[in-house]
Amino acid sequence: MAAPTPSELPAGLDERRRHARTAAARRAVDGVGTSWFDDGCVALAVVGVVGPRQVRALRELRPQLAREAWAELVIDLGHVDGECGPALVRVLGQLRVQRLTAGARVEVHGAPPEVVAELGAQPATAFTVSEEPARTT
Repeated sequence: MAAPTPSELPAGLDERRRHARTAAARRAVDGVGTSWFDDGCVALAVVGVVGPRQVRALRELRPQLAREAWAELVIDLGHVDGECGPALVRVLGQLRVQRLTAGARVEVHGAPPEVVAELGAQPATAFTVSEEPARTT
């Protein structure tokens, strides 16, 4: 994952998060894309119809996310077509626990009802799940 130069990022943190979520969705390979938006902060997007390729891609990304998303992980599910399925929800739950255990902040945007039901909503300082669709800029 290539880090953008500071001049390529919007000024405010919320704007950088939105920009990174959009960039991650555009860069998706095998239904999963990532984008860096600050030191230790990574946006992750899952796109398309969910199947084994996204689950496999997310499992393969775990070591990289452990190294690079040490401060914050923003997950965007607003580009998923249909349901997430239990395997994807399980991997997302594992990523959430891994990052929270390491002290990182975790957000999930555009979460379908099955993700909200499984992962629940926690205080914004620790973990946030939002059903709102992802905004593209």
